[in-house]
Amino acid sequence: MSSEACDTIPIPQFTPDYTPKGEYELVDNRKVYVVGNRKATYALICIYDIFGFHKNTFQGCDYLATGTEDAPLVVMPDFFNGNVVPFNDPEARKAWSEKNAYQNHVPYLQTVLNWIKEKYPSIKVTGLYGFCWGGKFSIACARMDMVKAVALIHPSRLTESDADGIEDVPVLIIATKNETVESLAGLVSKLNKVEYVRMDDVFHGWCAARGDWGDALQKERAEEAMRKTNEFFHKALL
Repeated sequence: MSSEACDTIPIPQFTPDYTPKGEYELVDNRKVYVVGNRKATYALICIYDIFGFHKNTFQGCDYLATGTEDAPLVVMPDFFNGNVVPFNDPEARKAWSEKNAYQNHVPYLQTVLNWIKEKYPSIKVTGLYGFCWGGKFSIACARMDMVKAVALIHPSRLTESDADGIEDVPVLIIATKNETVESLAGLVSKLNKVEYVRMDDVFHGWCAARGDWGDALQKERAEEAMRKTNEFFHKALL
């Protein structure tokens, strides 16, 4: 369910020093991180990687939710409900991966979309952005009601067929050295409204839980990725 790079890149051994600016709400008895403009016209839903809630992804949410008067509401649901991947146990990880195939989480994403629509009536459209597993999940849900654009940051296991039926949906792809040009060529060629950015000096996972933003290059590229994501959604959804 995750990418081949996820099988080889070590899991992070550090905890970033960051205090999230948002708050939690409960949606169907699961935490949803919420930050930003409650009277916005659009929302962004962050779909994290297999490591779940992480200070890097919180920081990305906070960045996207601030800075301009027309900033969005940003929400990050806890799809795994606290049960993140048991990365160092191969058998447990296999069982976890089967249980957490993205298809199994589509109903909860729909629940969150319905909750946004009901609780925040000013919001008319939504964008999804996801990392690794969350990137695959995001593009698979690009046809859902209210979803009008998707951003995929170091996404996992994309195929040409992921473009079927969403050829005219705006899509941003930010790829690293681990998501090769060859592996993405077919998909990119079928998307009519794609923005394709390569960051070949960073690795799969750097913009989410595997990133060490104390490293100058990783921090610079993470800020660039969030800036491009922000600009993409402003153009696609406003």
